[in-house]
Amino acid sequence: MGYATLDAALAFPNNLPPTQTHIVVTDTLKSDANFLIHHFLSNQLKTDRRVVLVGLAQIFNHYFLINRKLGTNLQPFKQSGQFVFVDGVTHLNNYSLDTPYPPLNTPTTPTATLDGSHQAALREFYEVIKQHIQPGTLVILDDVSMLLLNGFTDITVFINRLKSLLASVDGTLVSLVHADEEGTDDSEQDGFVKAVIQSSELVLQVQPLGSGLARDVHGQLSIVYGPKHIPGSIKTQPHSMHYKILDNNVHFFAKGISEGVL
Repeated sequence: MGYATLDAALAFPNNLPPTQTHIVVTDTLKSDANFLIHHFLSNQLKTDRRVVLVGLAQIFNHYFLINRKLGTNLQPFKQSGQFVFVDGVTHLNNYSLDTPYPPLNTPTTPTATLDGSHQAALREFYEVIKQHIQPGTLVILDDVSMLLLNGFTDITVFINRLKSLLASVDGTLVSLVHADEEGTDDSEQDGFVKAVIQSSELVLQVQPLGSGLARDVHGQLSIVYGPKHIPGSIKTQPHSMHYKILDNNVHFFAKGISEGVL
């Protein structure tokens, strides 16, 4: 299951992200937001809703091992079809095209692949994802920055098409993108991050502490409305809080409050 303190802060009905919504998660090299991916994934599966996880940064085994540690075994959900893993990371470029698939009897076996050998791949990849979409589906893109780094174009078109598709079936899109401050010096990277955020209703910004590392605080999560937010459509209130990552949980707490009092 997800993180109780984050559920309380987000205040989503039934702890599920709003439908017809694009949630963008941003992180940095010093503050990885991958733990939020597992939060959304666990909550969705717990309520018997379909999840399509598009792995552009990690293979299935990464998510399988972490979620098992958090108390969710992805294999039964994958076998039943409630959880679909679409493998993009092993086929993002010509080098990875030569990478052999894992043995068929392992949990890393891809459901589908992205052929990065030609620019029309994103149009075809959209069709791969589309065939797994059902009413109420949550699609997670982890992470779209990898598409830019591997030279793909029309990424925002790809994202907007997915958003429109999910809106038509009361689904939800969650996209993770890297937004390091250092990247603002790169006009292409900076423009890409802003373009992804431009299509969002809600943005979850994971950042390191401005004061540096601390024993009881690992980073800060800021919840802000995206440019497409419609007043009154989401009960979540914009605010910032600190978090601490534990072995099998993540605690979120108000700034200035020691995590130890929770």
